[in-house]
Amino acid sequence: MFFPAIEKIIRPETFVLVQQAVLRSRMALFMLISCSGVLCSIYYAFFSRAFRREQRAVISGILEQSARSAEGFSFFRLRRNIHRIEKGLVMKPRRDVFALEYIGETVDFFEKCHKSACLERHGEELQWASDVLRVYFDNVGDHEIVRKAKTRFDAVCSTAISGKVPYKRGEAAHPWTYEEFLALAQRRKAVRWFLPKPVPRELIDKALEAAALSPSACNRQPFIYRIFDDPVLVEKISALPHGTMGFSSNIPVACALVGDLSAYLFERDRHTIYVDASLSAMTFMLALESVGLSSCPVNWPDIEAFEKQGESVLKLKKHERIIMFLAIGWADPEGLVAYSEKKNLEQIRRYN
Repeated sequence: MFFPAIEKIIRPETFVLVQQAVLRSRMALFMLISCSGVLCSIYYAFFSRAFRREQRAVISGILEQSARSAEGFSFFRLRRNIHRIEKGLVMKPRRDVFALEYIGETVDFFEKCHKSACLERHGEELQWASDVLRVYFDNVGDHEIVRKAKTRFDAVCSTAISGKVPYKRGEAAHPWTYEEFLALAQRRKAVRWFLPKPVPRELIDKALEAAALSPSACNRQPFIYRIFDDPVLVEKISALPHGTMGFSSNIPVACALVGDLSAYLFERDRHTIYVDASLSAMTFMLALESVGLSSCPVNWPDIEAFEKQGESVLKLKKHERIIMFLAIGWADPEGLVAYSEKKNLEQIRRYN
């Protein structure tokens, strides 16, 4: 926050010169330390706070996931393991025996989650877990570890398979054409001017149902859509990202897309919340267009002062991170949207 502080007390032309001098010095320092991982670590340990909030969030998420796993109660780990079993079931050729290293843990998680107070909320995913485990035990080869796990699973679950298992893709005709999909993609633009018209939650939920079908690493879906349609709350949320300056008072529904780092046990997965949430957000925005609504994704830069404010207003836990915001509503047909010429194929594509 160095530049905003001095911008208020010196002349604009002097401020530009100071800003350029500081940036040149910073680039010179970066050229010096970029050849050494150790020097980079020292710089960010002692001279920059840029990654400290992310580091805290990653560690907090690991601790949270570790605590759940120690209790044998982790829906994230259950989802991951069931997805791993599904991948084993769809392999060609399928191995006779697989998942020995984690099938016991999976049944542990299934048993604890099955008996938890969250059973009603997680009923559908537990049915999916039950179906996949039943197919696994019916098809995997004989092994002592498998036999023990199956005995424990049978003692917990006796429900019939509902059909949430790997299935053949099939060759049914597409219900849409490329031209229709392209028209939808072209129609979707960042809309900043909305009609003063209530937005039915039913339409947002329809779009979210489609967004939930987006791909996610190991099917963990480590994010949540925080939707705000109360006018008082919308005003507070819309003012958080500076990307809404100039139109924040015109937003009917505000959405904060929040990532959950407690889905992971290792630092290597820290970026997955951004990838998975963004995949889902794109589907969400296209689905909103399909039900007649429009949206505007709003960037959320990692600036500590903004992060503190967002954490406070949204009452986030330490392992939760804001991914982006979205404005949602009925587009004002008289409102202008930016043309935003996109890069051509030669700029975004390279084969081999």
